[in-house]
Amino acid sequence: MHQVLLRIPIPGTEHSITLYGYGMAMCLGFLAAILWAARRAKRDGQPPETIYNIALFCFFGGVFGGRAFYCIQNSGRFPSLWDLVKIWEGGLTFYGGVILATLAVVVYLKVTRRSVLYWLDVIAPSLALGLAFGRVGCFLNGCCYGDVCRHGWCMVWPEGSIPWQTFGDVPLYPTQIYSSVNALLLALVLHVMFQYRRRNGQVILGFAVLYGIGRFLLEILRADEPEAYLLGLPTILRVFGMAGRAEALVGDFGLTISQNIAIVMVIGGGLALVALMRSSRPGLRVARRNPPTRGPRKHEPPGKH
Repeated sequence: MHQVLLRIPIPGTEHSITLYGYGMAMCLGFLAAILWAARRAKRDGQPPETIYNIALFCFFGGVFGGRAFYCIQNSGRFPSLWDLVKIWEGGLTFYGGVILATLAVVVYLKVTRRSVLYWLDVIAPSLALGLAFGRVGCFLNGCCYGDVCRHGWCMVWPEGSIPWQTFGDVPLYPTQIYSSVNALLLALVLHVMFQYRRRNGQVILGFAVLYGIGRFLLEILRADEPEAYLLGLPTILRVFGMAGRAEALVGDFGLTISQNIAIVMVIGGGLALVALMRSSRPGLRVARRNPPTRGPRKHEPPGKH
């Protein structure tokens, strides 16, 4: 774990510039994601400048959404609004970031009259690539740590780290590394899927389904999130005076917030994907089914949604 990678002294002062491992990994991941998406768009005959514009909305929407969701999810640890901007300390949720970033990108594409589904397909593999870098940042920072390791690959966190404050010298699952590898494999799968897709929107919906499945399973090994319990059903039962049934449900089906969202992503994305593949709506079908050539195309893909 290396929360602080480097301290650069400022000449003539007692201060220094601190380079955090989490922030460095996030920056490298964001840059790699942009360049990869721009290259994918260019190979498909589209202007890479569109990706650079999209990147601005992804950055601000992703950082603010990820940090805000994290602070809300762990509100007891963040009493001040100033905590919302302390991203260098670590603490961004992927779900919060991707939701707000996606909304910002959709608004931009709608306003500029570009194909929403096409460009979301272009950036979907890069989204997974950026996540792979981000999880390396989580490992360096010590957040998003695993539960007590009972078998397989385990690690003991150094004294003073975030996991050590809860578990001490107990071996834990290195879930950050598992998540990084999972995201990297997902990025490669989505990249191939983009080349052979039959409908615009197929790749981004594939991301929702595949990421949701992987995240649900990875959450089983994590220990940093409180349980939220089966899409809020226990809370609803208590409101209607069925406290006993609520407690029984909590004991049998405890799920984290991320697992609740993963269920929604898998079901919603899966249903949307089936509807997309069956749709005869003009403009959804991709004319080319073979891998793209390097030849330029000057027109926007058919169909603007």
